[in-house]
Amino acid sequence: MLDQLAATCENERCNRPLTEEECMLVYQTEYGQRRAYECHCGTVTVTVGRRE
Repeated sequence: MLDQLAATCENERCNRPLTEEECMLVYQTEYGQRRAYECHCGTVTVTVGRRE
């Protein structure tokens, strides 16, 4: 499922696609995976993927 998601910067003035290079933290819980991305503009975007 996470392979199908594309993260983008949450800054409304930036909105650029985020890649694995910008992924700074991956956290796994029993409910799914959380990833924190730091964009070149300085905005941190967190994605949440839940298990099916």
